[in-house]
Amino acid sequence: MKRLFLAVFLTAGMLKADFFNISGGYGVEQQIIGGYVKGSKGKNYFGKKSVDFNNDPYTGYFGLKNKTHPYFWIKLTHKIPFVPNFKFRYVRYESSGHSNYIASNVTVFGKVSINTILTDADTYMSIDAYEGTAFYCINTSIGKSELGLGADYWRGTFRIYDNVNKKYVVNYQGSLILPYLYGSLNTVKLHGFSFVGIAKVAKIGDKHHYDFSGGIKYSINLKNIIEPFVKIGYKYKEAYYKDSNDNTTKLSYKGAFLEIGAKF
Repeated sequence: MKRLFLAVFLTAGMLKADFFNISGGYGVEQQIIGGYVKGSKGKNYFGKKSVDFNNDPYTGYFGLKNKTHPYFWIKLTHKIPFVPNFKFRYVRYESSGHSNYIASNVTVFGKVSINTILTDADTYMSIDAYEGTAFYCINTSIGKSELGLGADYWRGTFRIYDNVNKKYVVNYQGSLILPYLYGSLNTVKLHGFSFVGIAKVAKIGDKHHYDFSGGIKYSINLKNIIEPFVKIGYKYKEAYYKDSNDNTTKLSYKGAFLEIGAKF
């Protein structure tokens, strides 16, 4: 992934002089997992919760661990009227774990059903998230804003291996599209420092997708040719799904991030 980012970024930098303004970043983020899946008679947390399943046989957990993973993004802007600018971002979410109790009668994002109780299981979940955003730039007195529309395409894998019966109870691969309204703000610099905030929000009926991040950015303008920067901040992402049978999935990731990048 790092090599792909560098290749795209360097190619875009060579084109910039004639066509575009280019910026991009590469970083790492904490992915502290949260949320749950809930059915009519069962509930499982994605992480590991303190659950007394002897007294509460309807509640369990997948036991997925918190991780730290890299990401990258690249943004192309221009001065052509009425034509939107574009930003692409990639991040991988991946975690494994173990559970001593997984409750039955739950469905994950309306796609994966768990119909049996498990008392010794290994779990695994990964998501390749590809974000594409079309937006317009707006200059204000406090800084530069961006407004637009986008979608987060998830390509995921979810597995549960039953150690008692030595077989996969769940071995699923599929995709999910999370659309959103996009907005961002990069404030005016003060001694090289600025505040950066990004929001991606969508709500359709009983489904929603929230993605918020904010941080402090330090950048240096080198003779109006390149502007390297470093950014540190915090991010929260949540996807919520509920179907007609009240099967509910709430998946969230939160944590700090550290990023380096440049603008040409």
